[in-house]
Amino acid sequence: MTGPSPRPPAPLGLRAEAVFDALHDGRGADLHPDDRAEAEAFWEWLGRQDAPAVEDGATPPLRRGWRMALTAAAAALALTVGGRQLYTGAGTTAAPAATEYAAGHAERRVVRLADGSTVTLAADSRVAVRLTPTRRDLRLIAGEALFQVAHDTARPFVVATPHGEVRAVGTAFDVALRAGDASVAVVDGTIRIALRDTGPGAAEPIVKLASRGERVAFGTARRDGQDVGFISQSVAADPETITAWTRGKLVFRGEPLSEVVATVNRYATEQLRLTDRRRAATPVFGVVDQGDVAAVRDLIDDPDALAISRAAPAPVSPTAS
Repeated sequence: MTGPSPRPPAPLGLRAEAVFDALHDGRGADLHPDDRAEAEAFWEWLGRQDAPAVEDGATPPLRRGWRMALTAAAAALALTVGGRQLYTGAGTTAAPAATEYAAGHAERRVVRLADGSTVTLAADSRVAVRLTPTRRDLRLIAGEALFQVAHDTARPFVVATPHGEVRAVGTAFDVALRAGDASVAVVDGTIRIALRDTGPGAAEPIVKLASRGERVAFGTARRDGQDVGFISQSVAADPETITAWTRGKLVFRGEPLSEVVATVNRYATEQLRLTDRRRAATPVFGVVDQGDVAAVRDLIDDPDALAISRAAPAPVSPTAS
């Protein structure tokens, strides 16, 4: 691979199509750094002008034509003065900003991204999205989401969480935030999990690969008075089970009762309440319809440990991107 090419005298506006083609075809490293940065800033602006479609319910991903998007971007860039004043009269580019999407209580929502990827949000979930020609950065702020990633080797698809990040190119995986950690389950392809070890003397990130049919937990754990990053061993996870929540089912594989209650309550108008805290760690196994709180009581040997109320659920709290 050659180094960055010398910047030609013609403004980027006249070369925009070639620049975007190079980024799309994985030749971004051959571009001049200024061209790359300018194109990335424009792509960010363009994405904010044409927000992705948001739909209720789970549907297959919609792939959009890259060439059409690139041509539109090139045409807009050609209108800039000298290829430098892209979006502001002062000659500076706007700072990249993420766009947030949320699913409310007892609903699922599908977000179709401009790159052809699809994000399916579980109830009470929120994600921030930032797409550029060189990266696809997402941040799961609350809840759970299924990511169906359009293949693009030139732009890694990275989902950040408070506990670490998951990186993919073209795959499908589910990420869920839990109390104190997160879990990722791979529906198709391979992902890379990484987090910074916060233990004494830690310098290198902890990294693990996971493939189709594997589930991994990651986060921090208290050890010898220190918060230390961890990535668990992989456990088997059936892809159909991983995505069951997108089809209206909740599958429990030994999760503690307290976690099951929190999950079920996100999808239900009636709310479960744990009346006996001694049962909080009781493992739960079974399948229930989303919103069927009574069915959860049938999964445990002491139904009286759960009470049902009609208290209004708390909404997803807003979080700045």
